[in-house]
Formats: sequence, structure tokens, C-alpha cells
Amino acid sequence: MLDDKSLAVLQSLKSDIKAAKTLYEGTVKGTGKKFGFVVNAADGSEHFLPPDEMSRVFPGDEVRFTIVDQDDGKTKAELEELIRSPLDEFNGVFFVRGKAQGVEPFDSAFGGWLFVPPKQTSHANNKDLVRAKVVRHPWDTGKAQAEVLKSLGSADNNRSWYSVALAEQGIPEAFSDAELKQAKALAEAGPETDPSRQDLTDLPFVTIDAASTKDMDDALFARPTENGWQLSVAIADASAYIPLDSELDKAAQKRLTTTYLPGLTLPMLPEILADSAMSLVPDETRPAMIFQMQIDRDGNVSDFEIFPATVRSQAKLAYDDVAHWFENNAIPESHQENLQALNDATQALASWRRKNANPMKDRVDYRIRVDDHFQVTDIVQEHKNPARALVEEAMIVTNYQSAQWLQDQPGLFMCHLGFKPDRETELKGLLRDYTPDVAELNGHDLADFRKIMAASQTIDFPLYAVLQKRFDRGFWSREAQPHFGLGLSRYTNVTSPIRKYSDLCMHRLIKAKLASRALPDIDHALSLLNERGNVSRFAAQKIENRLRYQWLSQQPEQTYRGTIVHLNANNLMVRLDDCGAVGQVDLRKRKDEFSYDPLRMMLKFEEFQYQLEQEVTVKIASVSAEQLKLEIVEDDG
Repeated sequence: MLDDKSLAVLQSLKSDIKAAKTLYEGTVKGTGKKFGFVVNAADGSEHFLPPDEMSRVFPGDEVRFTIVDQDDGKTKAELEELIRSPLDEFNGVFFVRGKAQGVEPFDSAFGGWLFVPPKQTSHANNKDLVRAKVVRHPWDTGKAQAEVLKSLGSADNNRSWYSVALAEQGIPEAFSDAELKQAKALAEAGPETDPSRQDLTDLPFVTIDAASTKDMDDALFARPTENGWQLSVAIADASAYIPLDSELDKAAQKRLTTTYLPGLTLPMLPEILADSAMSLVPDETRPAMIFQMQIDRDGNVSDFEIFPATVRSQAKLAYDDVAHWFENNAIPESHQENLQALNDATQALASWRRKNANPMKDRVDYRIRVDDHFQVTDIVQEHKNPARALVEEAMIVTNYQSAQWLQDQPGLFMCHLGFKPDRETELKGLLRDYTPDVAELNGHDLADFRKIMAASQTIDFPLYAVLQKRFDRGFWSREAQPHFGLGLSRYTNVTSPIRKYSDLCMHRLIKAKLASRALPDIDHALSLLNERGNVSRFAAQKIENRLRYQWLSQQPEQTYRGTIVHLNANNLMVRLDDCGAVGQVDLRKRKDEFSYDPLRMMLKFEEFQYQLEQEVTVKIASVSAEQLKLEIVEDDG
């Protein structure tokens, strides 16, 4: 046994050796197997991490390491220090294997499981989906441990996968007892008193929604005028019920929006408020904010004003019924005057947008129908009909005019600045090839941008789709800025305060301006919207993709018509026209040679080519709950 002096000498020697080594910093990259790699932070180079070293770390760990020569002439990484491990809570599958139990994370980079002590299983069963937490990192012992925080249900149950997707995005599935208690109290107390509210209960407002909708936050009324129409849009006054910084306001911040999933709706606010007290249900007096405007026959808007009122919806109308009435010239007499004026006014607004803005192309929506066990029973296409178009135009003009009305003060403005700044050179090249008349216009000027996008739709090449791939991301801003995607100088959201936190905040800003009060602080809401504003959409996409793939796995072998929605040097991404599922066509195994044109987003073969928006015929090569792979069976080039 070494004495203290010898131990000190040995420790000093180890320190000297370590100091003499060249240390690098990097991030661990898992492979799903026992070995891995370390990616050097300085130059991006990857260095082999053998199984004994990989067992000490998690994928994503930041480490210091050395590079060591091996007998076979290759190099490997040896770990020296753990800098940071970002893995804390995660989702996975709980397994019981003999007398041991553990969690396999969903992350495909992991090559094994994390052991869970018997007293930390939270009563999870074999093959349960779980939320777990790392309680011991493997750095010192090579043996990691985890604790099950919550079972999300059996992996064989689709509803459990809903919970996984929602947990990953931090979306609560239920309201707390305190939140429900406050919701009941606020519903019973009724809206805040506002002596400036006008009584508009005599006007025949109607709601137009899906037949199943309960949280109705907009009602419409229009009448002809000498020069056009007066359009009144009544929006449920949710801010009259929800106090700023209250328990329910914080609950709405967690969710930011109502989340719509196949067979399941998770409201932003408790149903006693969203579906009842605040909803513009027929034959009930409700507080609302009125957005009223004069529209001339060319779709120009004047005399826009906002004021609080009470309204009484005359009827709850369904999209399909109203569309049928329009298409068959059979509007019931009780709604004839209002619906006809609404249709005429919104068609004029649509005409104005076609001439003066950048209306996006209509696209097919898909509704996934599920049974009580969340198994898919059907997937149906939903096309925009005249009733949906009417409501859409009414909402867009309300949001646009509200942004104009608010543009001189801080607000929550939806902004989109067009093309990515680093794509300008290639953008010019594309335009010179296909639309030379607009090639020298400034793509960062809104008026020029509109001309470019309009010209892109006049040629026999999918230039519009190719340009869209060069769009920058949208964002929320406290200052009014253009929304290039819509082709409008300003834009916000005020039409869904029951369903969207942004709209609830905007109503508070509007009321403060009307009353000449100090504006409420919006910085926290702005940060939330920019950081987490899309979590509901991300969760829905993940769930819907899984359901689509399950549905396809149950269909008989067949061919499908599809549309190319993205491509790169090796793959096509094809959306199946019938159900909206997107799958990958791997072209790397093809024997015929081809080249990739990244500027035009085109794959060129000797006698044909693939490009965006091209129709193709495909069959399923393989499908699982997580991935769809397709094969081309017929070339349309």
C-alpha cells in the first residue's frame, strides 16, 4: 500500500501527464449502438468513442477529450472531463426484463436503457410510455439511473402517444383544481362592468363555424350602404372575464392556444368559460368587442372603429349548410339579407386582396376521424367552400385594420419580412431566368415583393413554390412591421381571444387605448409567443403523422397519387393526395444517373426531371408508426 508521500507523488505525476495532453471540447454524438463519436467544437471533426467510453456519457453531453492513436492506425477519443449534461427529463418506454427494469429514451441516438430502481417506477407497467428523470449520470460508474415521474399509458394505446407529444411540447392536458375553481367563480360573477358598452342586441349577428364548434368567438353582421357595405365583426370579450396575471391568465400562458387533435380538443381556457359564459351562443346576451368598418365596392375600407358592446347571436350556422345555400341560391329568408350582404362584402375584400396584397394559394386540409379508442376510421379532404372563404376574409380584414389602428403604439404584431437575407443572389438568378421583368426589383420592399410573387404565378414552372422555400421565418414584434407573406403592411390577431393568448392580450391593449389608460406590459407575452408559439402545431403534426402512418399500414397494397413538396440531392418528399401523409422517396439506389439543381430545386435525369409541385405515382415501400418510405412506380416527367 502506498504511503501518503507516494500517493502525492503519483497524483502529481497524473496531473503532469494530463497537463501535457492536448485537450479538446466537443459534443457526444450517439449512434443507437454501444459506440459513438465526439464532435469537435472547434472544427466539426468526428472522433470515434468506443463502447467503454460511450457507456460513461449521454448523447448531447459536452465533454473535454483527447485524441489517441490505435494499433490499427486509426484514432479514438478518450474522455477527460464532463462539462455539461443537458439531459434531465425525457420521454421513453418502460420495460421490465427479468428482475430489472428501466427506461429506453425515444431518442434514437441512445443505445440502451437507463436502470430504474424498484422504488422509483411510479407503478409503471411493462411497455408503458413514461416521463422520466435522470437521477444518476453514468460518468463515474458507467451505470446511469432514472426515476419514472409519470406513466403516460400503454404504448399499445394511441391516446398514450397523444400524451407523449403534448408532454414533449409542455402542453398541459388538464386544468388544476385552483384553475377550475377560479373559472367557475368568474363564470358566475359575469363580465366586468363597462359603462361604455353599446347595446347591439337588436342586430341579427350570426356565427358561422364547424357544426361541432362550441367556443364561438366571432359573429358577423353586414348591411348594404349607398357605396358598398357596413361590416360589423363581433369578437367575444374574453378579457372582460380573465383578469391580467390571474390564475387563469397564467393557465392560458402555459397553453398559448387551444390545441385541436383528432378526437380531442384541449381548450386554452376551461370549458365553463370557453364553451359557455364567453361563447357567442345563440339567443344569449354576451359582451363583445365590435370591429366595424365601411367597405366600398372595390373592397377599400374606411371609417374603421372599435368599441365594446353587448350582442345576441341570432343563430349558430354551420359552414357546410351556408356553403350549400350559396351554391344553390337557397338562403333561408330569415338570414337572406345578412348573409347576402356578408357574401358580397367579403367577395369585394377578396378582390381587393388579389389586386393589392399577396393571398396565399388555397390548399386542401385533411380531417382525421378516430373512434373512441383513437383508432383512425377515415381521413377526408376538406376544401375551402364559400362559407369558409367568407369568414376568412372577415377575419383577415379585421386583423389587418386592427393592426393599422394600433400601429403607432406597442402591440403584438405578426411580422414576416419575406426572403431570407442570404438568399438574395440566388433569388436574382432565378428571376432573371424565369421572370426577367421583375428580376431587378427589391425583394425586401413590400410593393416589389408583391410584384415578384404575382409574376411567379404566371409561368409554366413552380417558381412560386421555389420562392416560398426561400422565405424567412415569421415572428412576433412589439412594433408594427410588414407581413410579406400576406402582402400587407401590418398584421395582428384579435379575432380569437377564447382560443389564442395573443388575441386576448391584444384586446387588453385595445381597451387601454380606448380608455386612454396606461398600456399593459406585453414583453413577457411577446417572449412566450416567439419561443413557444408553435408548440400546439408541433404536437398536432406529430400526432397526426403517426395516425396517418397507422392508417396507411392498414390499407391494401395499392398505388397512390402524390405531389412533390420538397426535394434534395438524394430524396423526394411526396405528399399523398388522398390523406396528406408525407413520405420519402430515396433515390440513391437508382442506377440511372441524375444531377441536382439546388437553385431550381430540381432533379434532372437524362430524359425527365423531378421538381416541386410535380404529380407522381408512388407505392409504399415500408411504413411504421414513425416513418413512411415510398417508391416511384410511374414517372410523369
